[in-house]
Order: sequence, then structure tokens, then C-alpha cells
Amino acid sequence: MISGAEAVAGDGRYGSFRHEALLYAGEAEFVSATSRFIREGLAAGEAVLAMVDARKIGLLQSTLGDQAGAVEFADMGAVGRNPGRILDAWYRFATERAGTGARGIGEPVSPSRSAAELVECQLHEALLNVAFPPQPAWTLLCPYDTATIGTEAVAEARRTHPFLRTGTESAASADFAGQGYGGPGAPSSPWQFRDPLPEPPAGAETVELTIGEASLSVLRRRVLTHAAGAGASLARAGDLALAVSELATNSLRHGGGHGRLRLWADGANLTCEVADSGHITDPLVGRRRPTSRQLHGRGLWLVQQLCDLVQVRTEPGGTVVRVQVPLR
Repeated sequence: MISGAEAVAGDGRYGSFRHEALLYAGEAEFVSATSRFIREGLAAGEAVLAMVDARKIGLLQSTLGDQAGAVEFADMGAVGRNPGRILDAWYRFATERAGTGARGIGEPVSPSRSAAELVECQLHEALLNVAFPPQPAWTLLCPYDTATIGTEAVAEARRTHPFLRTGTESAASADFAGQGYGGPGAPSSPWQFRDPLPEPPAGAETVELTIGEASLSVLRRRVLTHAAGAGASLARAGDLALAVSELATNSLRHGGGHGRLRLWADGANLTCEVADSGHITDPLVGRRRPTSRQLHGRGLWLVQQLCDLVQVRTEPGGTVVRVQVPLR
């Protein structure tokens, strides 16, 4: 992990990783800017991955013509359904292409995101700035449609990206908030990692249990019963029960030996929250695939794979992890 002092050096780049926000308005501007970016990469012999929605993949393939075969495409709707899974996809892409140079296009923020998903996408963008070592060198372009996503989302893009691109021009962002939001000496995690989560919606059925009073098998059965009562499919109920079991295990091992579980159904989703007195110091925990020699972080990695939304909020004295799966 690079420090704030190392991050903003010389031309303001984070080592050899260049993180840019592309501000565009409408599909025509998107296609023009991103296809140019892709062609520049191909001409330089770089590997290119475009991670955008299915419609934009089609637009780019049509525009690039024969060159589209040299580009790797991934549907953000699948890879980034849970924003907490996106970083690992970029990490694997960049490290696998370390010898040839690489550039990517990733658009996690869209009007279809819920408010909670949007915050997690913004957290993902901020964490990218501390996730990559000086090598390998690569560039990530993150498009933001200024015509559809709202002024606050655009302002946040300016804060989380060291560089901004509009049309053919790229320049340092005057609003960039620095590594950890605040530059050298600031906390290593962005504000989204520390701010409290909103309370469950009014009228949501909520069940509270104390972790530690019962075995994990009893806890899993309670989650399964609640999920079934809310109308969840067997598969999604099983995913949620396993995720909660992993979180409860973390509470027992690292969170003071006990914790609190809350469950509630809200519309088409089922949400569970585990709170304990532990403190997570690594803001990237659970976002990278664990290595064979890694002792910690496997539980949160599995939780990220099982759930469609994972929200971690932590500070000295307490951690809350909230997970969500659709009922179907």
C-alpha cells in the first residue's frame, strides 16, 4: 500500500497506476472517448479490458469493428453486481498483464444503482487509489455520465480520481481529496468506510440475536428460518446463512468473543447485519482473493462472493458488516 506522501509525487500520479475519471454526457460522447482510449492502447501493444454494461459493450464492439477482437470485455452488471468484487477483477487483470502494459475502462456508477450501492461504488473508487503497488504500470479510465448520475455523484468522482478527462483532454483533478481523503497523514480509509450505516427502514421486520449465546449451527438455522419466512429461495437463504456464519465466526475470533445479529426483509431483499467490538484496520479486506499463505481475510472474501451487497463500517471500538441478498 502506498502512502499519501508517495502517492502525490511529480506529475501527481499514484506511482505507475493512473486513475482517471471520464466525464461525458450521453452515449455518443461515451463511445467517442472510450473507443479512442482503446485504440491508443492497442496501438501501444497494451492489453485492454472494458468493464461496462451490456449495451455499451455492444456499442464499443460495433464501433471498433475488427479491433474489437483484441479487446477483453466484461459485463459490469455481472462482475460488479456487488461493488465489493470489482477491485479483485482489476487486480488480477493488471498483474496478469504486467509485462505488456495495460489499460482498462470501468463504469461502476450508473443511474440503476441503489443509494447503498452507489456509496459502495464510491468506496471502491477511493480504495483503488491505495490498492495498487508502483508496478505494474497501467491506466484505469472510469466513465461518468454527467447527464444521468447527478451532480453529487460527479462531485464525488472529482474527489476520488487524481485525473479527469473530458473529450480529448486529461488533467489533474483540482478536487482530488488524496489517498485516504485528506492526503499525507490522513486515515488510510475513505469516509465511506467510517460513516455509520442508516437504520433499518421503518416497518421492516427486525430480529436481534446475541452471537455467542448459541452455536453457529443454531445461528444458521435461525437465519434460514427467517429467510424462508420472508419468501427467500432456498439457494439465496443458504447463501445468506453461510455469509452470516462467516461473519459470526469473525466476531467470536476477532470481535471480542461476541456480537449482535439483526435480520430484516425490505421489499425484494433480505438484509443481515453483524456488529461487534472489533476494529478492521485493512480497508481492502475481503476485496482481493486470498493467497494460499494468507492467514486472515478469507471469511470476508467468501461473504463478498455470496452476497450482492456488502457494507463494512469500522472504527476503533466497533465494526458493523451489513450484507444483502435478493429474495429470489
